[in-house]
Amino acid sequence: MSAEPAPPLAEPAPAAATPAAVAPTAAQLRRTKLSLPLVSAYGAGTLVDSVMSGALGLYLFFYVTAVCGLPNSLAGLSIFLGLLIDSMVDPIVGSLSDNTHSRLGRRHPFMFAAALPLAILLGVIFSIPTGLHGWGLFAFVTLVAIALRICHSCFNLPYVALGAELTDDYNERTTVVSARFLVAPIGTTAIILLGTGFFLYGPKVFHHAAYLPMGWTLGAITLIGAVIATFGTLPALKRLHQVKARGGNAFARTWADVLEIFRNRSFVSLFACLILIFTAAGVAGVLGLHAYKFFWDLPPGMIPIVQLAAVPGAFIGAIVSLVVVPKFEKRTVVIVGLVLFAALQAWLPLLRNAGLLASGPLVDGLLMLNAATITFVTAGVSIAFQSAMADAADEHEHLFGTRREGLYFAGLNFSAKAAVGLGSLIAGIGLDLIHFPTAIASQPDAIKHIRPEVIRNLGLLFGPGPAAITAVAVLIFIGYRLTKAQHATIQAELNARRAAAENI
Repeated sequence: MSAEPAPPLAEPAPAAATPAAVAPTAAQLRRTKLSLPLVSAYGAGTLVDSVMSGALGLYLFFYVTAVCGLPNSLAGLSIFLGLLIDSMVDPIVGSLSDNTHSRLGRRHPFMFAAALPLAILLGVIFSIPTGLHGWGLFAFVTLVAIALRICHSCFNLPYVALGAELTDDYNERTTVVSARFLVAPIGTTAIILLGTGFFLYGPKVFHHAAYLPMGWTLGAITLIGAVIATFGTLPALKRLHQVKARGGNAFARTWADVLEIFRNRSFVSLFACLILIFTAAGVAGVLGLHAYKFFWDLPPGMIPIVQLAAVPGAFIGAIVSLVVVPKFEKRTVVIVGLVLFAALQAWLPLLRNAGLLASGPLVDGLLMLNAATITFVTAGVSIAFQSAMADAADEHEHLFGTRREGLYFAGLNFSAKAAVGLGSLIAGIGLDLIHFPTAIASQPDAIKHIRPEVIRNLGLLFGPGPAAITAVAVLIFIGYRLTKAQHATIQAELNARRAAAENI
């Protein structure tokens, strides 16, 4: 008898039914290593902040006072008002971003919408009509500054919050932040080379027409950075947190969210310290051109060289921080760095006022070395600080069951703007208190008649003043207590909660 035919082979189960083929969850994706192209694209977005904040910090105050003729205190008040109004916008943008649901996630819709208006307004603020004076000039600068800061909030706040969502790993977060700091020197170099190195070189720093092409060129650079970051990070959408939006009125919800984040002591320490650090840096930055031209008496060709000396310091600092920061507690890195930062701000102006440093090659070399060292230290402090901000956002979820990266980094965004806003207000009032002249471009002889004591006081305002503000920041940050071990415990508990929620 012939053998019975063998039964047909069973068809294999569909691949989708096997556990190995199940799509990984967002939490699982965040535990996988980030690709270099994704991290690089994300880092490009920092051109928006570095170019805009740098341009406003280095040139705007000098432009509106020495060139356009706005009184020092009014200039400071105008720029500060932009910060004041923006302080109300930041938490709203942060809360809206945290609670947005779209096919592009929570962050990207804001980044797409804000990129082009921000670039245009950066060109406009350096295109002040020559016929404007007094209150008309004050109104123009104030309104454009407010609109520019709102656009900056709508891009930069979701952008920075996006970085906190890309990975849950304690050390890889340092890598993500470092990507921004490795790109930032490109923006700084562009600001200096296109500013005091080209458009504003030498006597052109007093020429009104020289600022217009500089502003529009820098605006184009911010747009390029925004486009690369926004499109380049779209592949990361599946990694990001999926959160349930709060219902109710947007303003009431924002107020409730703001009150909630201030219940976290780690955030309070970070926020208060950031305000002081950026304000101190802002005073020095806003007064930079005044100090280089009048206090240090640098020749025109030396000003961009001293400014450019800061670029390698920032770049090297970012690279070194990738190795050094993970080996220490972030709190330790910040405290040690801030002490060094305060000392570096103060020592050269004090030596100059004591009569121990005369103009010449020695001063030029010391200023270059000091600028490089300051940015080296600043890079390490900033990377550790912003990485700690992401850790505090995890702690917030652990404490309150909500993700609030947008609001957390609204604090960072606001603090960065304080560098120009509060820095300009303090600088403007300070210059008037020491009787420093304004509208110098239209009064060339005024430079020759500035009294020696006014120059000495300019040095104190530029150096020891910001150093004292930084010292207060150190005292505040001592209260920050979140450690690497505590964060590991928090992450383990959060992962357990998420796994339990997925199994319900």
